[in-house]
Amino acid sequence: MYKQNVSNTHFSYGEISPYLFGRGDIDAYKNSAMTILNMDVIPTGGVKRRGGFKYLATLPSDGKLINFDYSSSENFLLYFSEKILWIYNSDGEKIVSLVTPFSLEQLSNIRWAQKGNQLYIVHDDVPPKVLKYYPLVDSWLLEDWQYALNDRGFSCEPFVRFPDTENVDIIPSDVVGEITLISSQKLFDKSFIGVKLLVNGGEVYITKIISFTEAIAMVRVELSSVDTASTWLEQAFSFRRGFPKSIAFHQNRLVLGGSKSLANRLWFSKTGVYFNFDLAEGLDDEAIEFDLVSDKVNEIVSVFSGKHLQVFTSDSEWMVSGFPLTPTSLVVKQQTKIGSVVDKFISPKLVEGSTIFVAKNNKEIREFFYGDISENYSSEDLILLSNHLMNKPKELDYDVKNRKLYVLQSDGSIAVLLTNKTNGINAWFKYNTCGEFISLNVFNDTLYVIVKRDDKYFLEYLCDEVMTDSSLSFSFKNKCDKIFGISHLNNKVVSVNADNYIFDIKVEDNQIVLPLPAKNVFLGLSYTHTLCPLPVLVNGQIPPKFLRLFDLTFRVMDTPLLQVDTGDGIRNFSCLDFNRKSLVDNSLEPFNGDIHIKAKG
Repeated sequence: MYKQNVSNTHFSYGEISPYLFGRGDIDAYKNSAMTILNMDVIPTGGVKRRGGFKYLATLPSDGKLINFDYSSSENFLLYFSEKILWIYNSDGEKIVSLVTPFSLEQLSNIRWAQKGNQLYIVHDDVPPKVLKYYPLVDSWLLEDWQYALNDRGFSCEPFVRFPDTENVDIIPSDVVGEITLISSQKLFDKSFIGVKLLVNGGEVYITKIISFTEAIAMVRVELSSVDTASTWLEQAFSFRRGFPKSIAFHQNRLVLGGSKSLANRLWFSKTGVYFNFDLAEGLDDEAIEFDLVSDKVNEIVSVFSGKHLQVFTSDSEWMVSGFPLTPTSLVVKQQTKIGSVVDKFISPKLVEGSTIFVAKNNKEIREFFYGDISENYSSEDLILLSNHLMNKPKELDYDVKNRKLYVLQSDGSIAVLLTNKTNGINAWFKYNTCGEFISLNVFNDTLYVIVKRDDKYFLEYLCDEVMTDSSLSFSFKNKCDKIFGISHLNNKVVSVNADNYIFDIKVEDNQIVLPLPAKNVFLGLSYTHTLCPLPVLVNGQIPPKFLRLFDLTFRVMDTPLLQVDTGDGIRNFSCLDFNRKSLVDNSLEPFNGDIHIKAKG
């Protein structure tokens, strides 16, 4: 009988697609696995069990997590839900709640950008908001944007002439006070109430609609005449036309991208004056406005500040360059034609100098990077070899410290990418839990999640010190046999570690009774972690016949117990059996070394 020794020393390609199970000729096959579930690929290529998710709070409903980084010592986690915002400090304590205009349905499409102590929030159905933090008095305020006023009192917000009103003239009845506006064609309806217009060198806002051709308005800035106005302008953002869809800061300008009525337009504020979009005379520091022009309308999905301003649209990716960026120096170029998801906002993330975004087909995680030689951007698929893990992504975030990209899926799982270009690691794997992951955010180098279990919602965070989900930990000065305050796990069977004595027990009346008193207790919901290898290669090829495993060797570190299925079901192997220093049957202790197992099938 021919005997072949086969080794797998690292998993630098992570879990690969079933479509590659016949590709034993590629490097990815030799350094990957069939399944890596609830385990982490580590930078050296090995794998380890992921940490558990520690329970922090019970939430009222579904929602969205956003982080607010004010300084190195003051960071906050924002939980948006139905018309409400909860703010948590870096210790996980809820410190304040605020009323917001955003419904649950709108939360999937809000965009935001932070500058100092202010978070600017936009949605194309809601007037833009700004969340302000005042550290000296430790208070928070959510309010509408207030556009700057110029020397004459004009509002410095964008004004445009929309195509559907180009052939309509307006005649004002007076130049000051309350006036009547008469249109040459049917124009006015209830959506015009509150809308500002620039007419004959002045500014008015409409207060009442009389008919399709007549409206009442108040003059904010005196008009120059009552002549017929054929070149009047309408404010760009309103309930009638929609509000800004995307937002970023770039070269000390506030950048707005797209709206319902102007899907492919970009607005740049005056340098250093973020609520001033007055084009004025086109001087270097004044506002900028233009459309992305190509063979079709490119609906702007997001704007991202990197080496250049990167604009992600429904059909392509663009670069806006110029340093400094001025009305005369800017250059706009279409770079790649991939397109981004339109029906929800998935914030692009900076990863090792590249921008990561989700392609419009909802199946690809793309890397948008600049080539210094070509002086253009390229877009590569990061998940080509592991595309089975993609199931309509909803959110993504990046943990810089641990080099992990987290991608929340519509099925409630999280696909994780460990990336390290220097060492050639591009490993995908998967997290799941008892329930569904609803939202995620990397806050203080830690992954925070909203989890739905049995129609209840919980805020939890990834913690290497626990090995269960929705977990709690207790420490007592004296040994205790009753644990109270476990309401979020009531009527659930939990896994308990009481002074290293491990057992399962059901939570009843929000408490459990320990078989033996203990000082240190950890409890939570257990989860399964799995590493399943690919079919064995013989001389670089998958053999046509069945193979028989004779024995296996696992090189482990800090491992007390293995569960292995070699063909006859899962068996437990205590590492005590391989630790010659421990000859008595005591509590499980971590073991470092090789474990040899005879296969039976």
